[in-house]
Amino acid sequence: MVKRLIIKLIIEVGSTVAKSFMKAYQQTAKQSGGKAGNPFTEFLNQTMQAANLTHKPMTREEAFKILQLVPEKASPEDIIRVYWRQFHKNDPVKGGSFYLQSMLHNAKCELMKDFADVNEKEILEKIKKEGESQKGDEAEQKDEAKVEEKNEEKKEN
Repeated sequence: MVKRLIIKLIIEVGSTVAKSFMKAYQQTAKQSGGKAGNPFTEFLNQTMQAANLTHKPMTREEAFKILQLVPEKASPEDIIRVYWRQFHKNDPVKGGSFYLQSMLHNAKCELMKDFADVNEKEILEKIKKEGESQKGDEAEQKDEAKVEEKNEEKKEN
């Protein structure tokens, strides 16, 4: 467990440093007219592109596909509900994937840009309460079923 966390930390820090280096390089290239002056610069550009460190932001279409939502029917509640459910299904502790969780998070962030005035925390609390009440209802139904079974057993005896 600790090894995984250390490896993830090293990868994320390395990726962040590489991205920062790339941004600084791009700014310098823009200031100098954007022309590659030496072979090292061309090699660096090719390497960064091959390593996919020139990350493109997620598109709305990709976000809808990831969350499996239809653009015309997507409401903030639907976005957060699907995000919350899928995010917890893909929990690495439960055998899920950190990569999928990050994709789900990025998709939710992309789609919620359209609903800047919506308070995500309120919606999430509402969803959690609904989930708790559903669990409570299910528990009550199970208890009632057990009581009925016991009553039937008593009648048979």
